[in-house]
Parts: sequence; C-alpha cells; structure tokens
Amino acid sequence: MTTDEKNQMPDEPSDVESGAAELEAAKAEAADWRDKYLRKVAEFDNFRKRSRQELGSLRDMVGEEVIASLLPVMDDFDRLMQNAVSSDDPYHRAAEMIYGKLQSFLEARGVTKFECVGKPFDPDLHNAMMMQPTADFPGGTVLAVMNPGYKMGERVIRHAQVIVSSEPELEAGAEDDSNDDRTRA
Repeated sequence: MTTDEKNQMPDEPSDVESGAAELEAAKAEAADWRDKYLRKVAEFDNFRKRSRQELGSLRDMVGEEVIASLLPVMDDFDRLMQNAVSSDDPYHRAAEMIYGKLQSFLEARGVTKFECVGKPFDPDLHNAMMMQPTADFPGGTVLAVMNPGYKMGERVIRHAQVIVSSEPELEAGAEDDSNDDRTRA
C-alpha cells in the first residue's frame, strides 16, 4: 500500500460519518420546517374560522339593529289597527296591507312579540316603567304592557316596557286603629 492509499483509508469512514451527520441535520431541519408549516396552516385555518364567525356576528348585530329600528313603526301600526274606526275606508285598507307586510317581514326573520301580562317580572325580558299597588295580583307580577317586547330567535331585541304590581299599602288610618286597639287592651 502506498502512502496515498493509507491516507485515503482513514478518510473514508470520516466522510461517511460526516455525510450521516449532514443527513441527520438535514432531516432535523426538514422536520423543523414541516412543523412550522403545519403550525402556520393551523393558524391560518383558525384565523379563517374566527373571521367567518366575527362576520356572522356582525351581520346578525346589524340585522338586529335594523329590525329594532322598525319596531316603533310596528307599534304605531298596532295602535292604528286597535283604534281604527271604519274598515271600509281605503286608507285603512291600505294601512292593513302595509301592516300585514311588515308583520310578514318580521316573522320571516324570526321576530316574535312575547306575552307579559300576568307573568312574573323578569329583568331579562322587561323594563319596569311603573309600580302599581294591587291586591288582585301578587307583588312582582306584570299588570300591563306599555310597549311590547320582541325576540329574534331566542335573543331579546327589545325589552317590554311594563307596569308591575306591588303589595297594596295599608291605609294609615287602619294602622292607627289597630294600634289603638292594642294599647286599650
């Protein structure tokens, strides 16, 4: 063997070892890039889902605002229909047609008026405008509706403005008489 051959022999295993080390480093780098890629894909997917959800929420909120702004018009039509004098009047018939279209529009979007009278006061559904003492109903019962409340699906878009019952107040004279009876005895 020549000296050149001897010098080459020890180099061969080191070339193999360095090639194996380079291969392992390349595999580790590839795994790192793959991991980064998968994370970015997942991050983008989450961003896309979140954006769709936010857009849907925004669309629902704008729709609710538009419908809530139409509710006073519906209230006016309700009052007009309740106080109509003659149904033969062409203006009254035209108002009935418009009222019917507005009702259909709201119903098609899941808007419903909810009943309140005779039910317990619920701050999630009602705004108490007045308290009225009465012996006919227990305290905290809705006696009358000043403006109806509406839901869109399960969400309240306008609270009902209501008059709520309270316990009747005892008359001052009746209390004094009962106190006088106790002191006399």
